[in-house]
Amino acid sequence: MPSPILAYYRVSTQKQGRSGLGLEAQRKAVAHFAANEAFKVAAEFVDVETGKGADALDKRPQLAHALRQAKKLKAPIVVAKLDRLSRDVHFISGLMTQRVPFIVAALGRNVDPFMLHIYAALAEKERALISERTRQALAAAKERGVRLGNQRQADANKAAAAARDADLRPILEAMRDRPYREIAQALTNRNVPTPRGGDVWNAMTISRAMKRLGIAGK
Repeated sequence: MPSPILAYYRVSTQKQGRSGLGLEAQRKAVAHFAANEAFKVAAEFVDVETGKGADALDKRPQLAHALRQAKKLKAPIVVAKLDRLSRDVHFISGLMTQRVPFIVAALGRNVDPFMLHIYAALAEKERALISERTRQALAAAKERGVRLGNQRQADANKAAAAARDADLRPILEAMRDRPYREIAQALTNRNVPTPRGGDVWNAMTISRAMKRLGIAGK
């Protein structure tokens, strides 16, 4: 008989919550994971909030509810990707003290809490480094007299790209010893979005992503 899991999904704005943007992709990833690992989704919990700040858990009543239910059922909470819990390493660390197992579908069921903490720290550091490099590059361009156009939109695009790359790092780090083609198939099977939002990975996309992140591959 399949073991129960609790699925937790998060979208970051009210607009995304109403439209379902991102929600169905998360649900699909968790359902696929559950089917492959002989789990059964016993309940689903969805929060719509920003996820920012030290009081982030106070803004997520459904995550708090999921934690209570997980303790009662002695079941793990499963998310599609680590960033659906948080992009803040301190928040992730706090969740690990709740004595509830968390599983990230994109990383697989055997990644322990210590590694989740490490992956969160790596992703946070990666975002900070990319943001700083972007800021320096823009400042240098301004000094050279380069017209940057819509600065606000450019900054938003750079920040979004940095966040996507940072979210990919722990996944690609965990698979770095496998051939690009195998990694591509694994990410496609797990419904991990490509950097451009697609749903099918290939060896070239993996190679480029790992090169951007400075991860040595095969």
